[in-house]
Amino acid sequence: MKRTLVFCSILFFCFSLNIFAEDESRFTYQGKPIHPGLVQEFESWYSDRGLPTTISVDISAPHSNEYNDSDVKVEDSGYVVCQDADSPEYFYYKWCGKLDNGLHVLITGSGGSGSGVFKNVCFVRFDNDTGYTAEGEKYNRLLMIIVRRHPLGDRDDGDVTLLPAENKVILGKSRYRDEQVVLEF
Repeated sequence: MKRTLVFCSILFFCFSLNIFAEDESRFTYQGKPIHPGLVQEFESWYSDRGLPTTISVDISAPHSNEYNDSDVKVEDSGYVVCQDADSPEYFYYKWCGKLDNGLHVLITGSGGSGSGVFKNVCFVRFDNDTGYTAEGEKYNRLLMIIVRRHPLGDRDDGDVTLLPAENKVILGKSRYRDEQVVLEF
């Protein structure tokens, strides 16, 4: 009986911390698509070997001063685009789905004043965490963590196919790939 009570208490505590309570079959937070600016935090220069400098972002933190909904457009094709009205630069992502191991798969792209549209496949996961305010008070955080980023190239035209049960993503042939590439986890 005591073990059951302890187990139920632990289970309740874990569920109470799950601030990502939405249906994880979508890529949203509080009913809205996750802001592209938060996903863009994981981008890095190709010259930096493609390793992200930022590895996690608290999507539950207030970001309205830096990222607000007025610069976000959700296209019918599923792309979530962010572009500042005063700049030709833009960033977008498209949520492709979720693998059985919990990784969310995104296609991202960015461009600006030139003709390039630099694309990547990104794999992110979510973790609940606890932080502390400046006053030392605990608060819950929802961390989006980059697990892997695979560069596709400028205007890559290949298909991206998910095999969720196998935890694989297949990158189809494109102008950069003569053969399919399989990304496994």
